[in-house]
Amino acid sequence: MICPSCGSVIPDGLSVCPACHADLAMTRVMPKLTGTWCSSCGALVPAGATACPKCGMPVETSRVSSAAEQMEHRRAGDRALERERTSSLPRIESAIPSEPDPSSESAYGRERLPHTKVFALAAIASLLLVGGLTLVITHPWNPNLNDTRATTPADTSQAGFPGTISALQGQDKVSGATSAESADDLTYNTLLSAYESLKDISDRADDLESRLDTTGISGSSEDRSAALEEAKQLSLDASNVATTISNIDVVTTGTYADQKTNVSTLASWLRNRVEAIYDAWEVSAASSDPAADKSKILAPMVGNRESDGSEAYVNLFKKNYDAWKPVQR
Repeated sequence: MICPSCGSVIPDGLSVCPACHADLAMTRVMPKLTGTWCSSCGALVPAGATACPKCGMPVETSRVSSAAEQMEHRRAGDRALERERTSSLPRIESAIPSEPDPSSESAYGRERLPHTKVFALAAIASLLLVGGLTLVITHPWNPNLNDTRATTPADTSQAGFPGTISALQGQDKVSGATSAESADDLTYNTLLSAYESLKDISDRADDLESRLDTTGISGSSEDRSAALEEAKQLSLDASNVATTISNIDVVTTGTYADQKTNVSTLASWLRNRVEAIYDAWEVSAASSDPAADKSKILAPMVGNRESDGSEAYVNLFKKNYDAWKPVQR
């Protein structure tokens, strides 16, 4: 009989297979030792059947072999299959890539890495972006937006520094305010400017006075009216200079008090002379016959001309003008 477990040929009547020790108590001896065996499942196909009664596969009826040959063929197939299973090992691919060999690194691997230029450009772009954002945040468009310095104009004349200062100095190293003049410097500069203006007014008065003897007596109405306008402007200029001198503060320091008095006296002499000249031209411009009204025209000038003696305003002014020029102290 044939062992149904290992396929070994064993003597009939044994209850245990001597090869594989399988229990043969339930094994029945096939009475027919020849027949057709299914090549797919190995079942015995009855004689004359064209399909396997177990698996239904078609059976080749041309070839009939003995049961021993069929079993031997089956055992040979099983051994070949077993050898194939034990001689070839399955190849398992790892999901983790292996480390590259530095000695055999390909060009393709090198190209996949970022180049040095890419790193440099990225670093420069990052610096520009961060620097730009920092500049925008810390330096707004209005540089004086967060300036806490006092910039309200203040009059400091009572503190010994006449004039208006737009911003306090000393709050930082850079200040927008110009340096203020001291009281003495401002007094001297104002006195000197007024003194020089008096000389200009005196020269214009000399010209108008000399034209009284010509245009004022025999000139046309238009010329006399134009001269009157000049005399009017000259009177206003003399009055303004005298007012400027009188407003100069010399009480705070007292340095230029005597010089202010001298310049103020010159302005008074000159203003009196200019007013007399204006009165004379006013009569001349209003006269329809200036030649006949000569005495009326020149009447305001009596005692105010240089030829009238040393007590005339013009003589007092010209005698003391150079001597009373302001001197800085």
